[in-house]
Amino acid sequence: MKRILFILIVSIISIKAATAQNMQLGIQYFQDGEYEKAAIIYKELWNKNKSNEQLLHTLTECFIALKDYDKALQVMNEAIQQNPNQLTLRITNAALLTKINKNDEAEKQYAYVLANLPQNPNMLLNVSRSFDRLGKSDYAIQVLEKGEKILNTPGMFATDLANLYLKTGQQDKMLLTYLSMLKQDPSILNYITTTVQRTFREPKEYDGLLKAVFEKVQEDPQNPQLIELLSWIYIQKKDFANALRQLKALDIQTGNNMIKVYNLSMTAYNEGQFETAIQGYNYIMTKGSGSPYFFEAGRYRLKSMVEKSILNTEISEIDQLQIDKEFNDYINAYQETGMTVYATYDYAEFLLIYRKNLDKAIQVLQDLVDRKYANPPVLAELKIRLADYLLIKGERWDASLLYSQVDKDFKEGPLGQEARYKNAKLSYYVGDFGWAQAQFNALKTATSRLISNDAIDQSVFIMDNMGLDSTDEALKLYAATELLIYRNLLTEATVKLDSLLKKFPGHALDDDILYAQAHIFEKQKNYPKAVSTYEKIIADYKEEIRADNALYELAQLYDYQLNDKEKAKELYEKLFNDYSGSVFSVDARQRYRVLRGDENQ
Repeated sequence: MKRILFILIVSIISIKAATAQNMQLGIQYFQDGEYEKAAIIYKELWNKNKSNEQLLHTLTECFIALKDYDKALQVMNEAIQQNPNQLTLRITNAALLTKINKNDEAEKQYAYVLANLPQNPNMLLNVSRSFDRLGKSDYAIQVLEKGEKILNTPGMFATDLANLYLKTGQQDKMLLTYLSMLKQDPSILNYITTTVQRTFREPKEYDGLLKAVFEKVQEDPQNPQLIELLSWIYIQKKDFANALRQLKALDIQTGNNMIKVYNLSMTAYNEGQFETAIQGYNYIMTKGSGSPYFFEAGRYRLKSMVEKSILNTEISEIDQLQIDKEFNDYINAYQETGMTVYATYDYAEFLLIYRKNLDKAIQVLQDLVDRKYANPPVLAELKIRLADYLLIKGERWDASLLYSQVDKDFKEGPLGQEARYKNAKLSYYVGDFGWAQAQFNALKTATSRLISNDAIDQSVFIMDNMGLDSTDEALKLYAATELLIYRNLLTEATVKLDSLLKKFPGHALDDDILYAQAHIFEKQKNYPKAVSTYEKIIADYKEEIRADNALYELAQLYDYQLNDKEKAKELYEKLFNDYSGSVFSVDARQRYRVLRGDENQ
């Protein structure tokens, strides 16, 4: 008995091995275009396994390739006779009939399938997907729509139907299907938003969805998923005011969506919709300082007030006084918590840039450093900013001391590298080029790519311009001019640049002088002059080291100040194509892809 069983097992294994061998041989013949040989093998395989539709499909393909349509129809009809309830066979048969131009007979097969749909969800899905694979998506939709009625289970095939509606351009039906799905299963909200975001490209495409969701909200105003979806649509349309209104309603209803209000407020801030951002931050602050977003909301509310008040780079005196009061009220109210450090940091910047009160800005930061409220890394940031302000004032030794403290405390970290770079730049400003270049060379491998790029740029500049004359007088004058620009002493800087051009005509620093002049024009908000100056560098000094800098600065100017994204994109592309070795090429390529829309794909 055991011997018989052993022989049986060996026989089965041998048969399977032989079948596998034949299958491989058949595939090889088919791929090589030897359809006659392939047909013999596939016919033999199919005779042994007539439930395998893939074998049948390949066999008919062999006969079609041989133009033996009668045999193709013969095996297909034989298969249907043996499996009359297997509707997918009829769909395959219809596809065959279409290939041999028997379209009327093919349509009869399709009609038969639609008229004899089974009461089995899995079989209905198989039939629908068979239609879809043949490009008959309209029939695939009909199968599922009829199937839901046959089974009396609306929404059973909602996901497949939504995808088919999308494929056939029936966006309205797709959206209604998604909304029905959402009502039955609130957990699919993220799936819906992800699918829609992947599908839609333009804000106006959301109009149909907005209308459909708005109508559903009217019918079911207490449905939090619908309210959240409505807010999400407004965000896609960049209508942050309406999005905020919905999220506030959602928060009142559920009491747990403060993070959504915070995220929306931050998005509105980054998109320049400061009034909406302020409203969002105000709402968060009404919840009290116990909210995890309270202090960030307090800080960005003040930043939003500053940004909102800027008109032609100036803030009216009335707005300045109001904002100054708001800063002081907020800082004084919560200073003892230690949570207003960055708001104080922002206040110092406000005093410097808009109140033109450098001394008070320095005092505010100095008081904060002396109080030591902040943890060590934040305190280091404050010291760097205080040093920057002291350098602007002209107190370079005090500035250097603070930079050195941070460098010592954070030797290998980004903060230490930033402080070291700024200290090296200070030495450069005062003409100590040897020490400065040694520091820049050491910073070429900094962990911060920004510091590394700047260090490389500065090192190359010093190397190219030292020793061009019997002295380094021209470079010292130029470095001193850069310090004047940094200190915002633009009139003095302009005078010094003009004297440089007169004293050293045709000098290798000519492109650098133009580059410095462009920076002055930018600081003065004279963008047309800045543009023309950068363009002159790019056109006349394309082989000099400032060419790629000028191209990058010009692209940034069009991107962020002039809001001409197409021009910016063109310049970024030129930079990474023409100056592929530039330290700016990676950033240029990344920003180009963003402007091209790659992030939405």
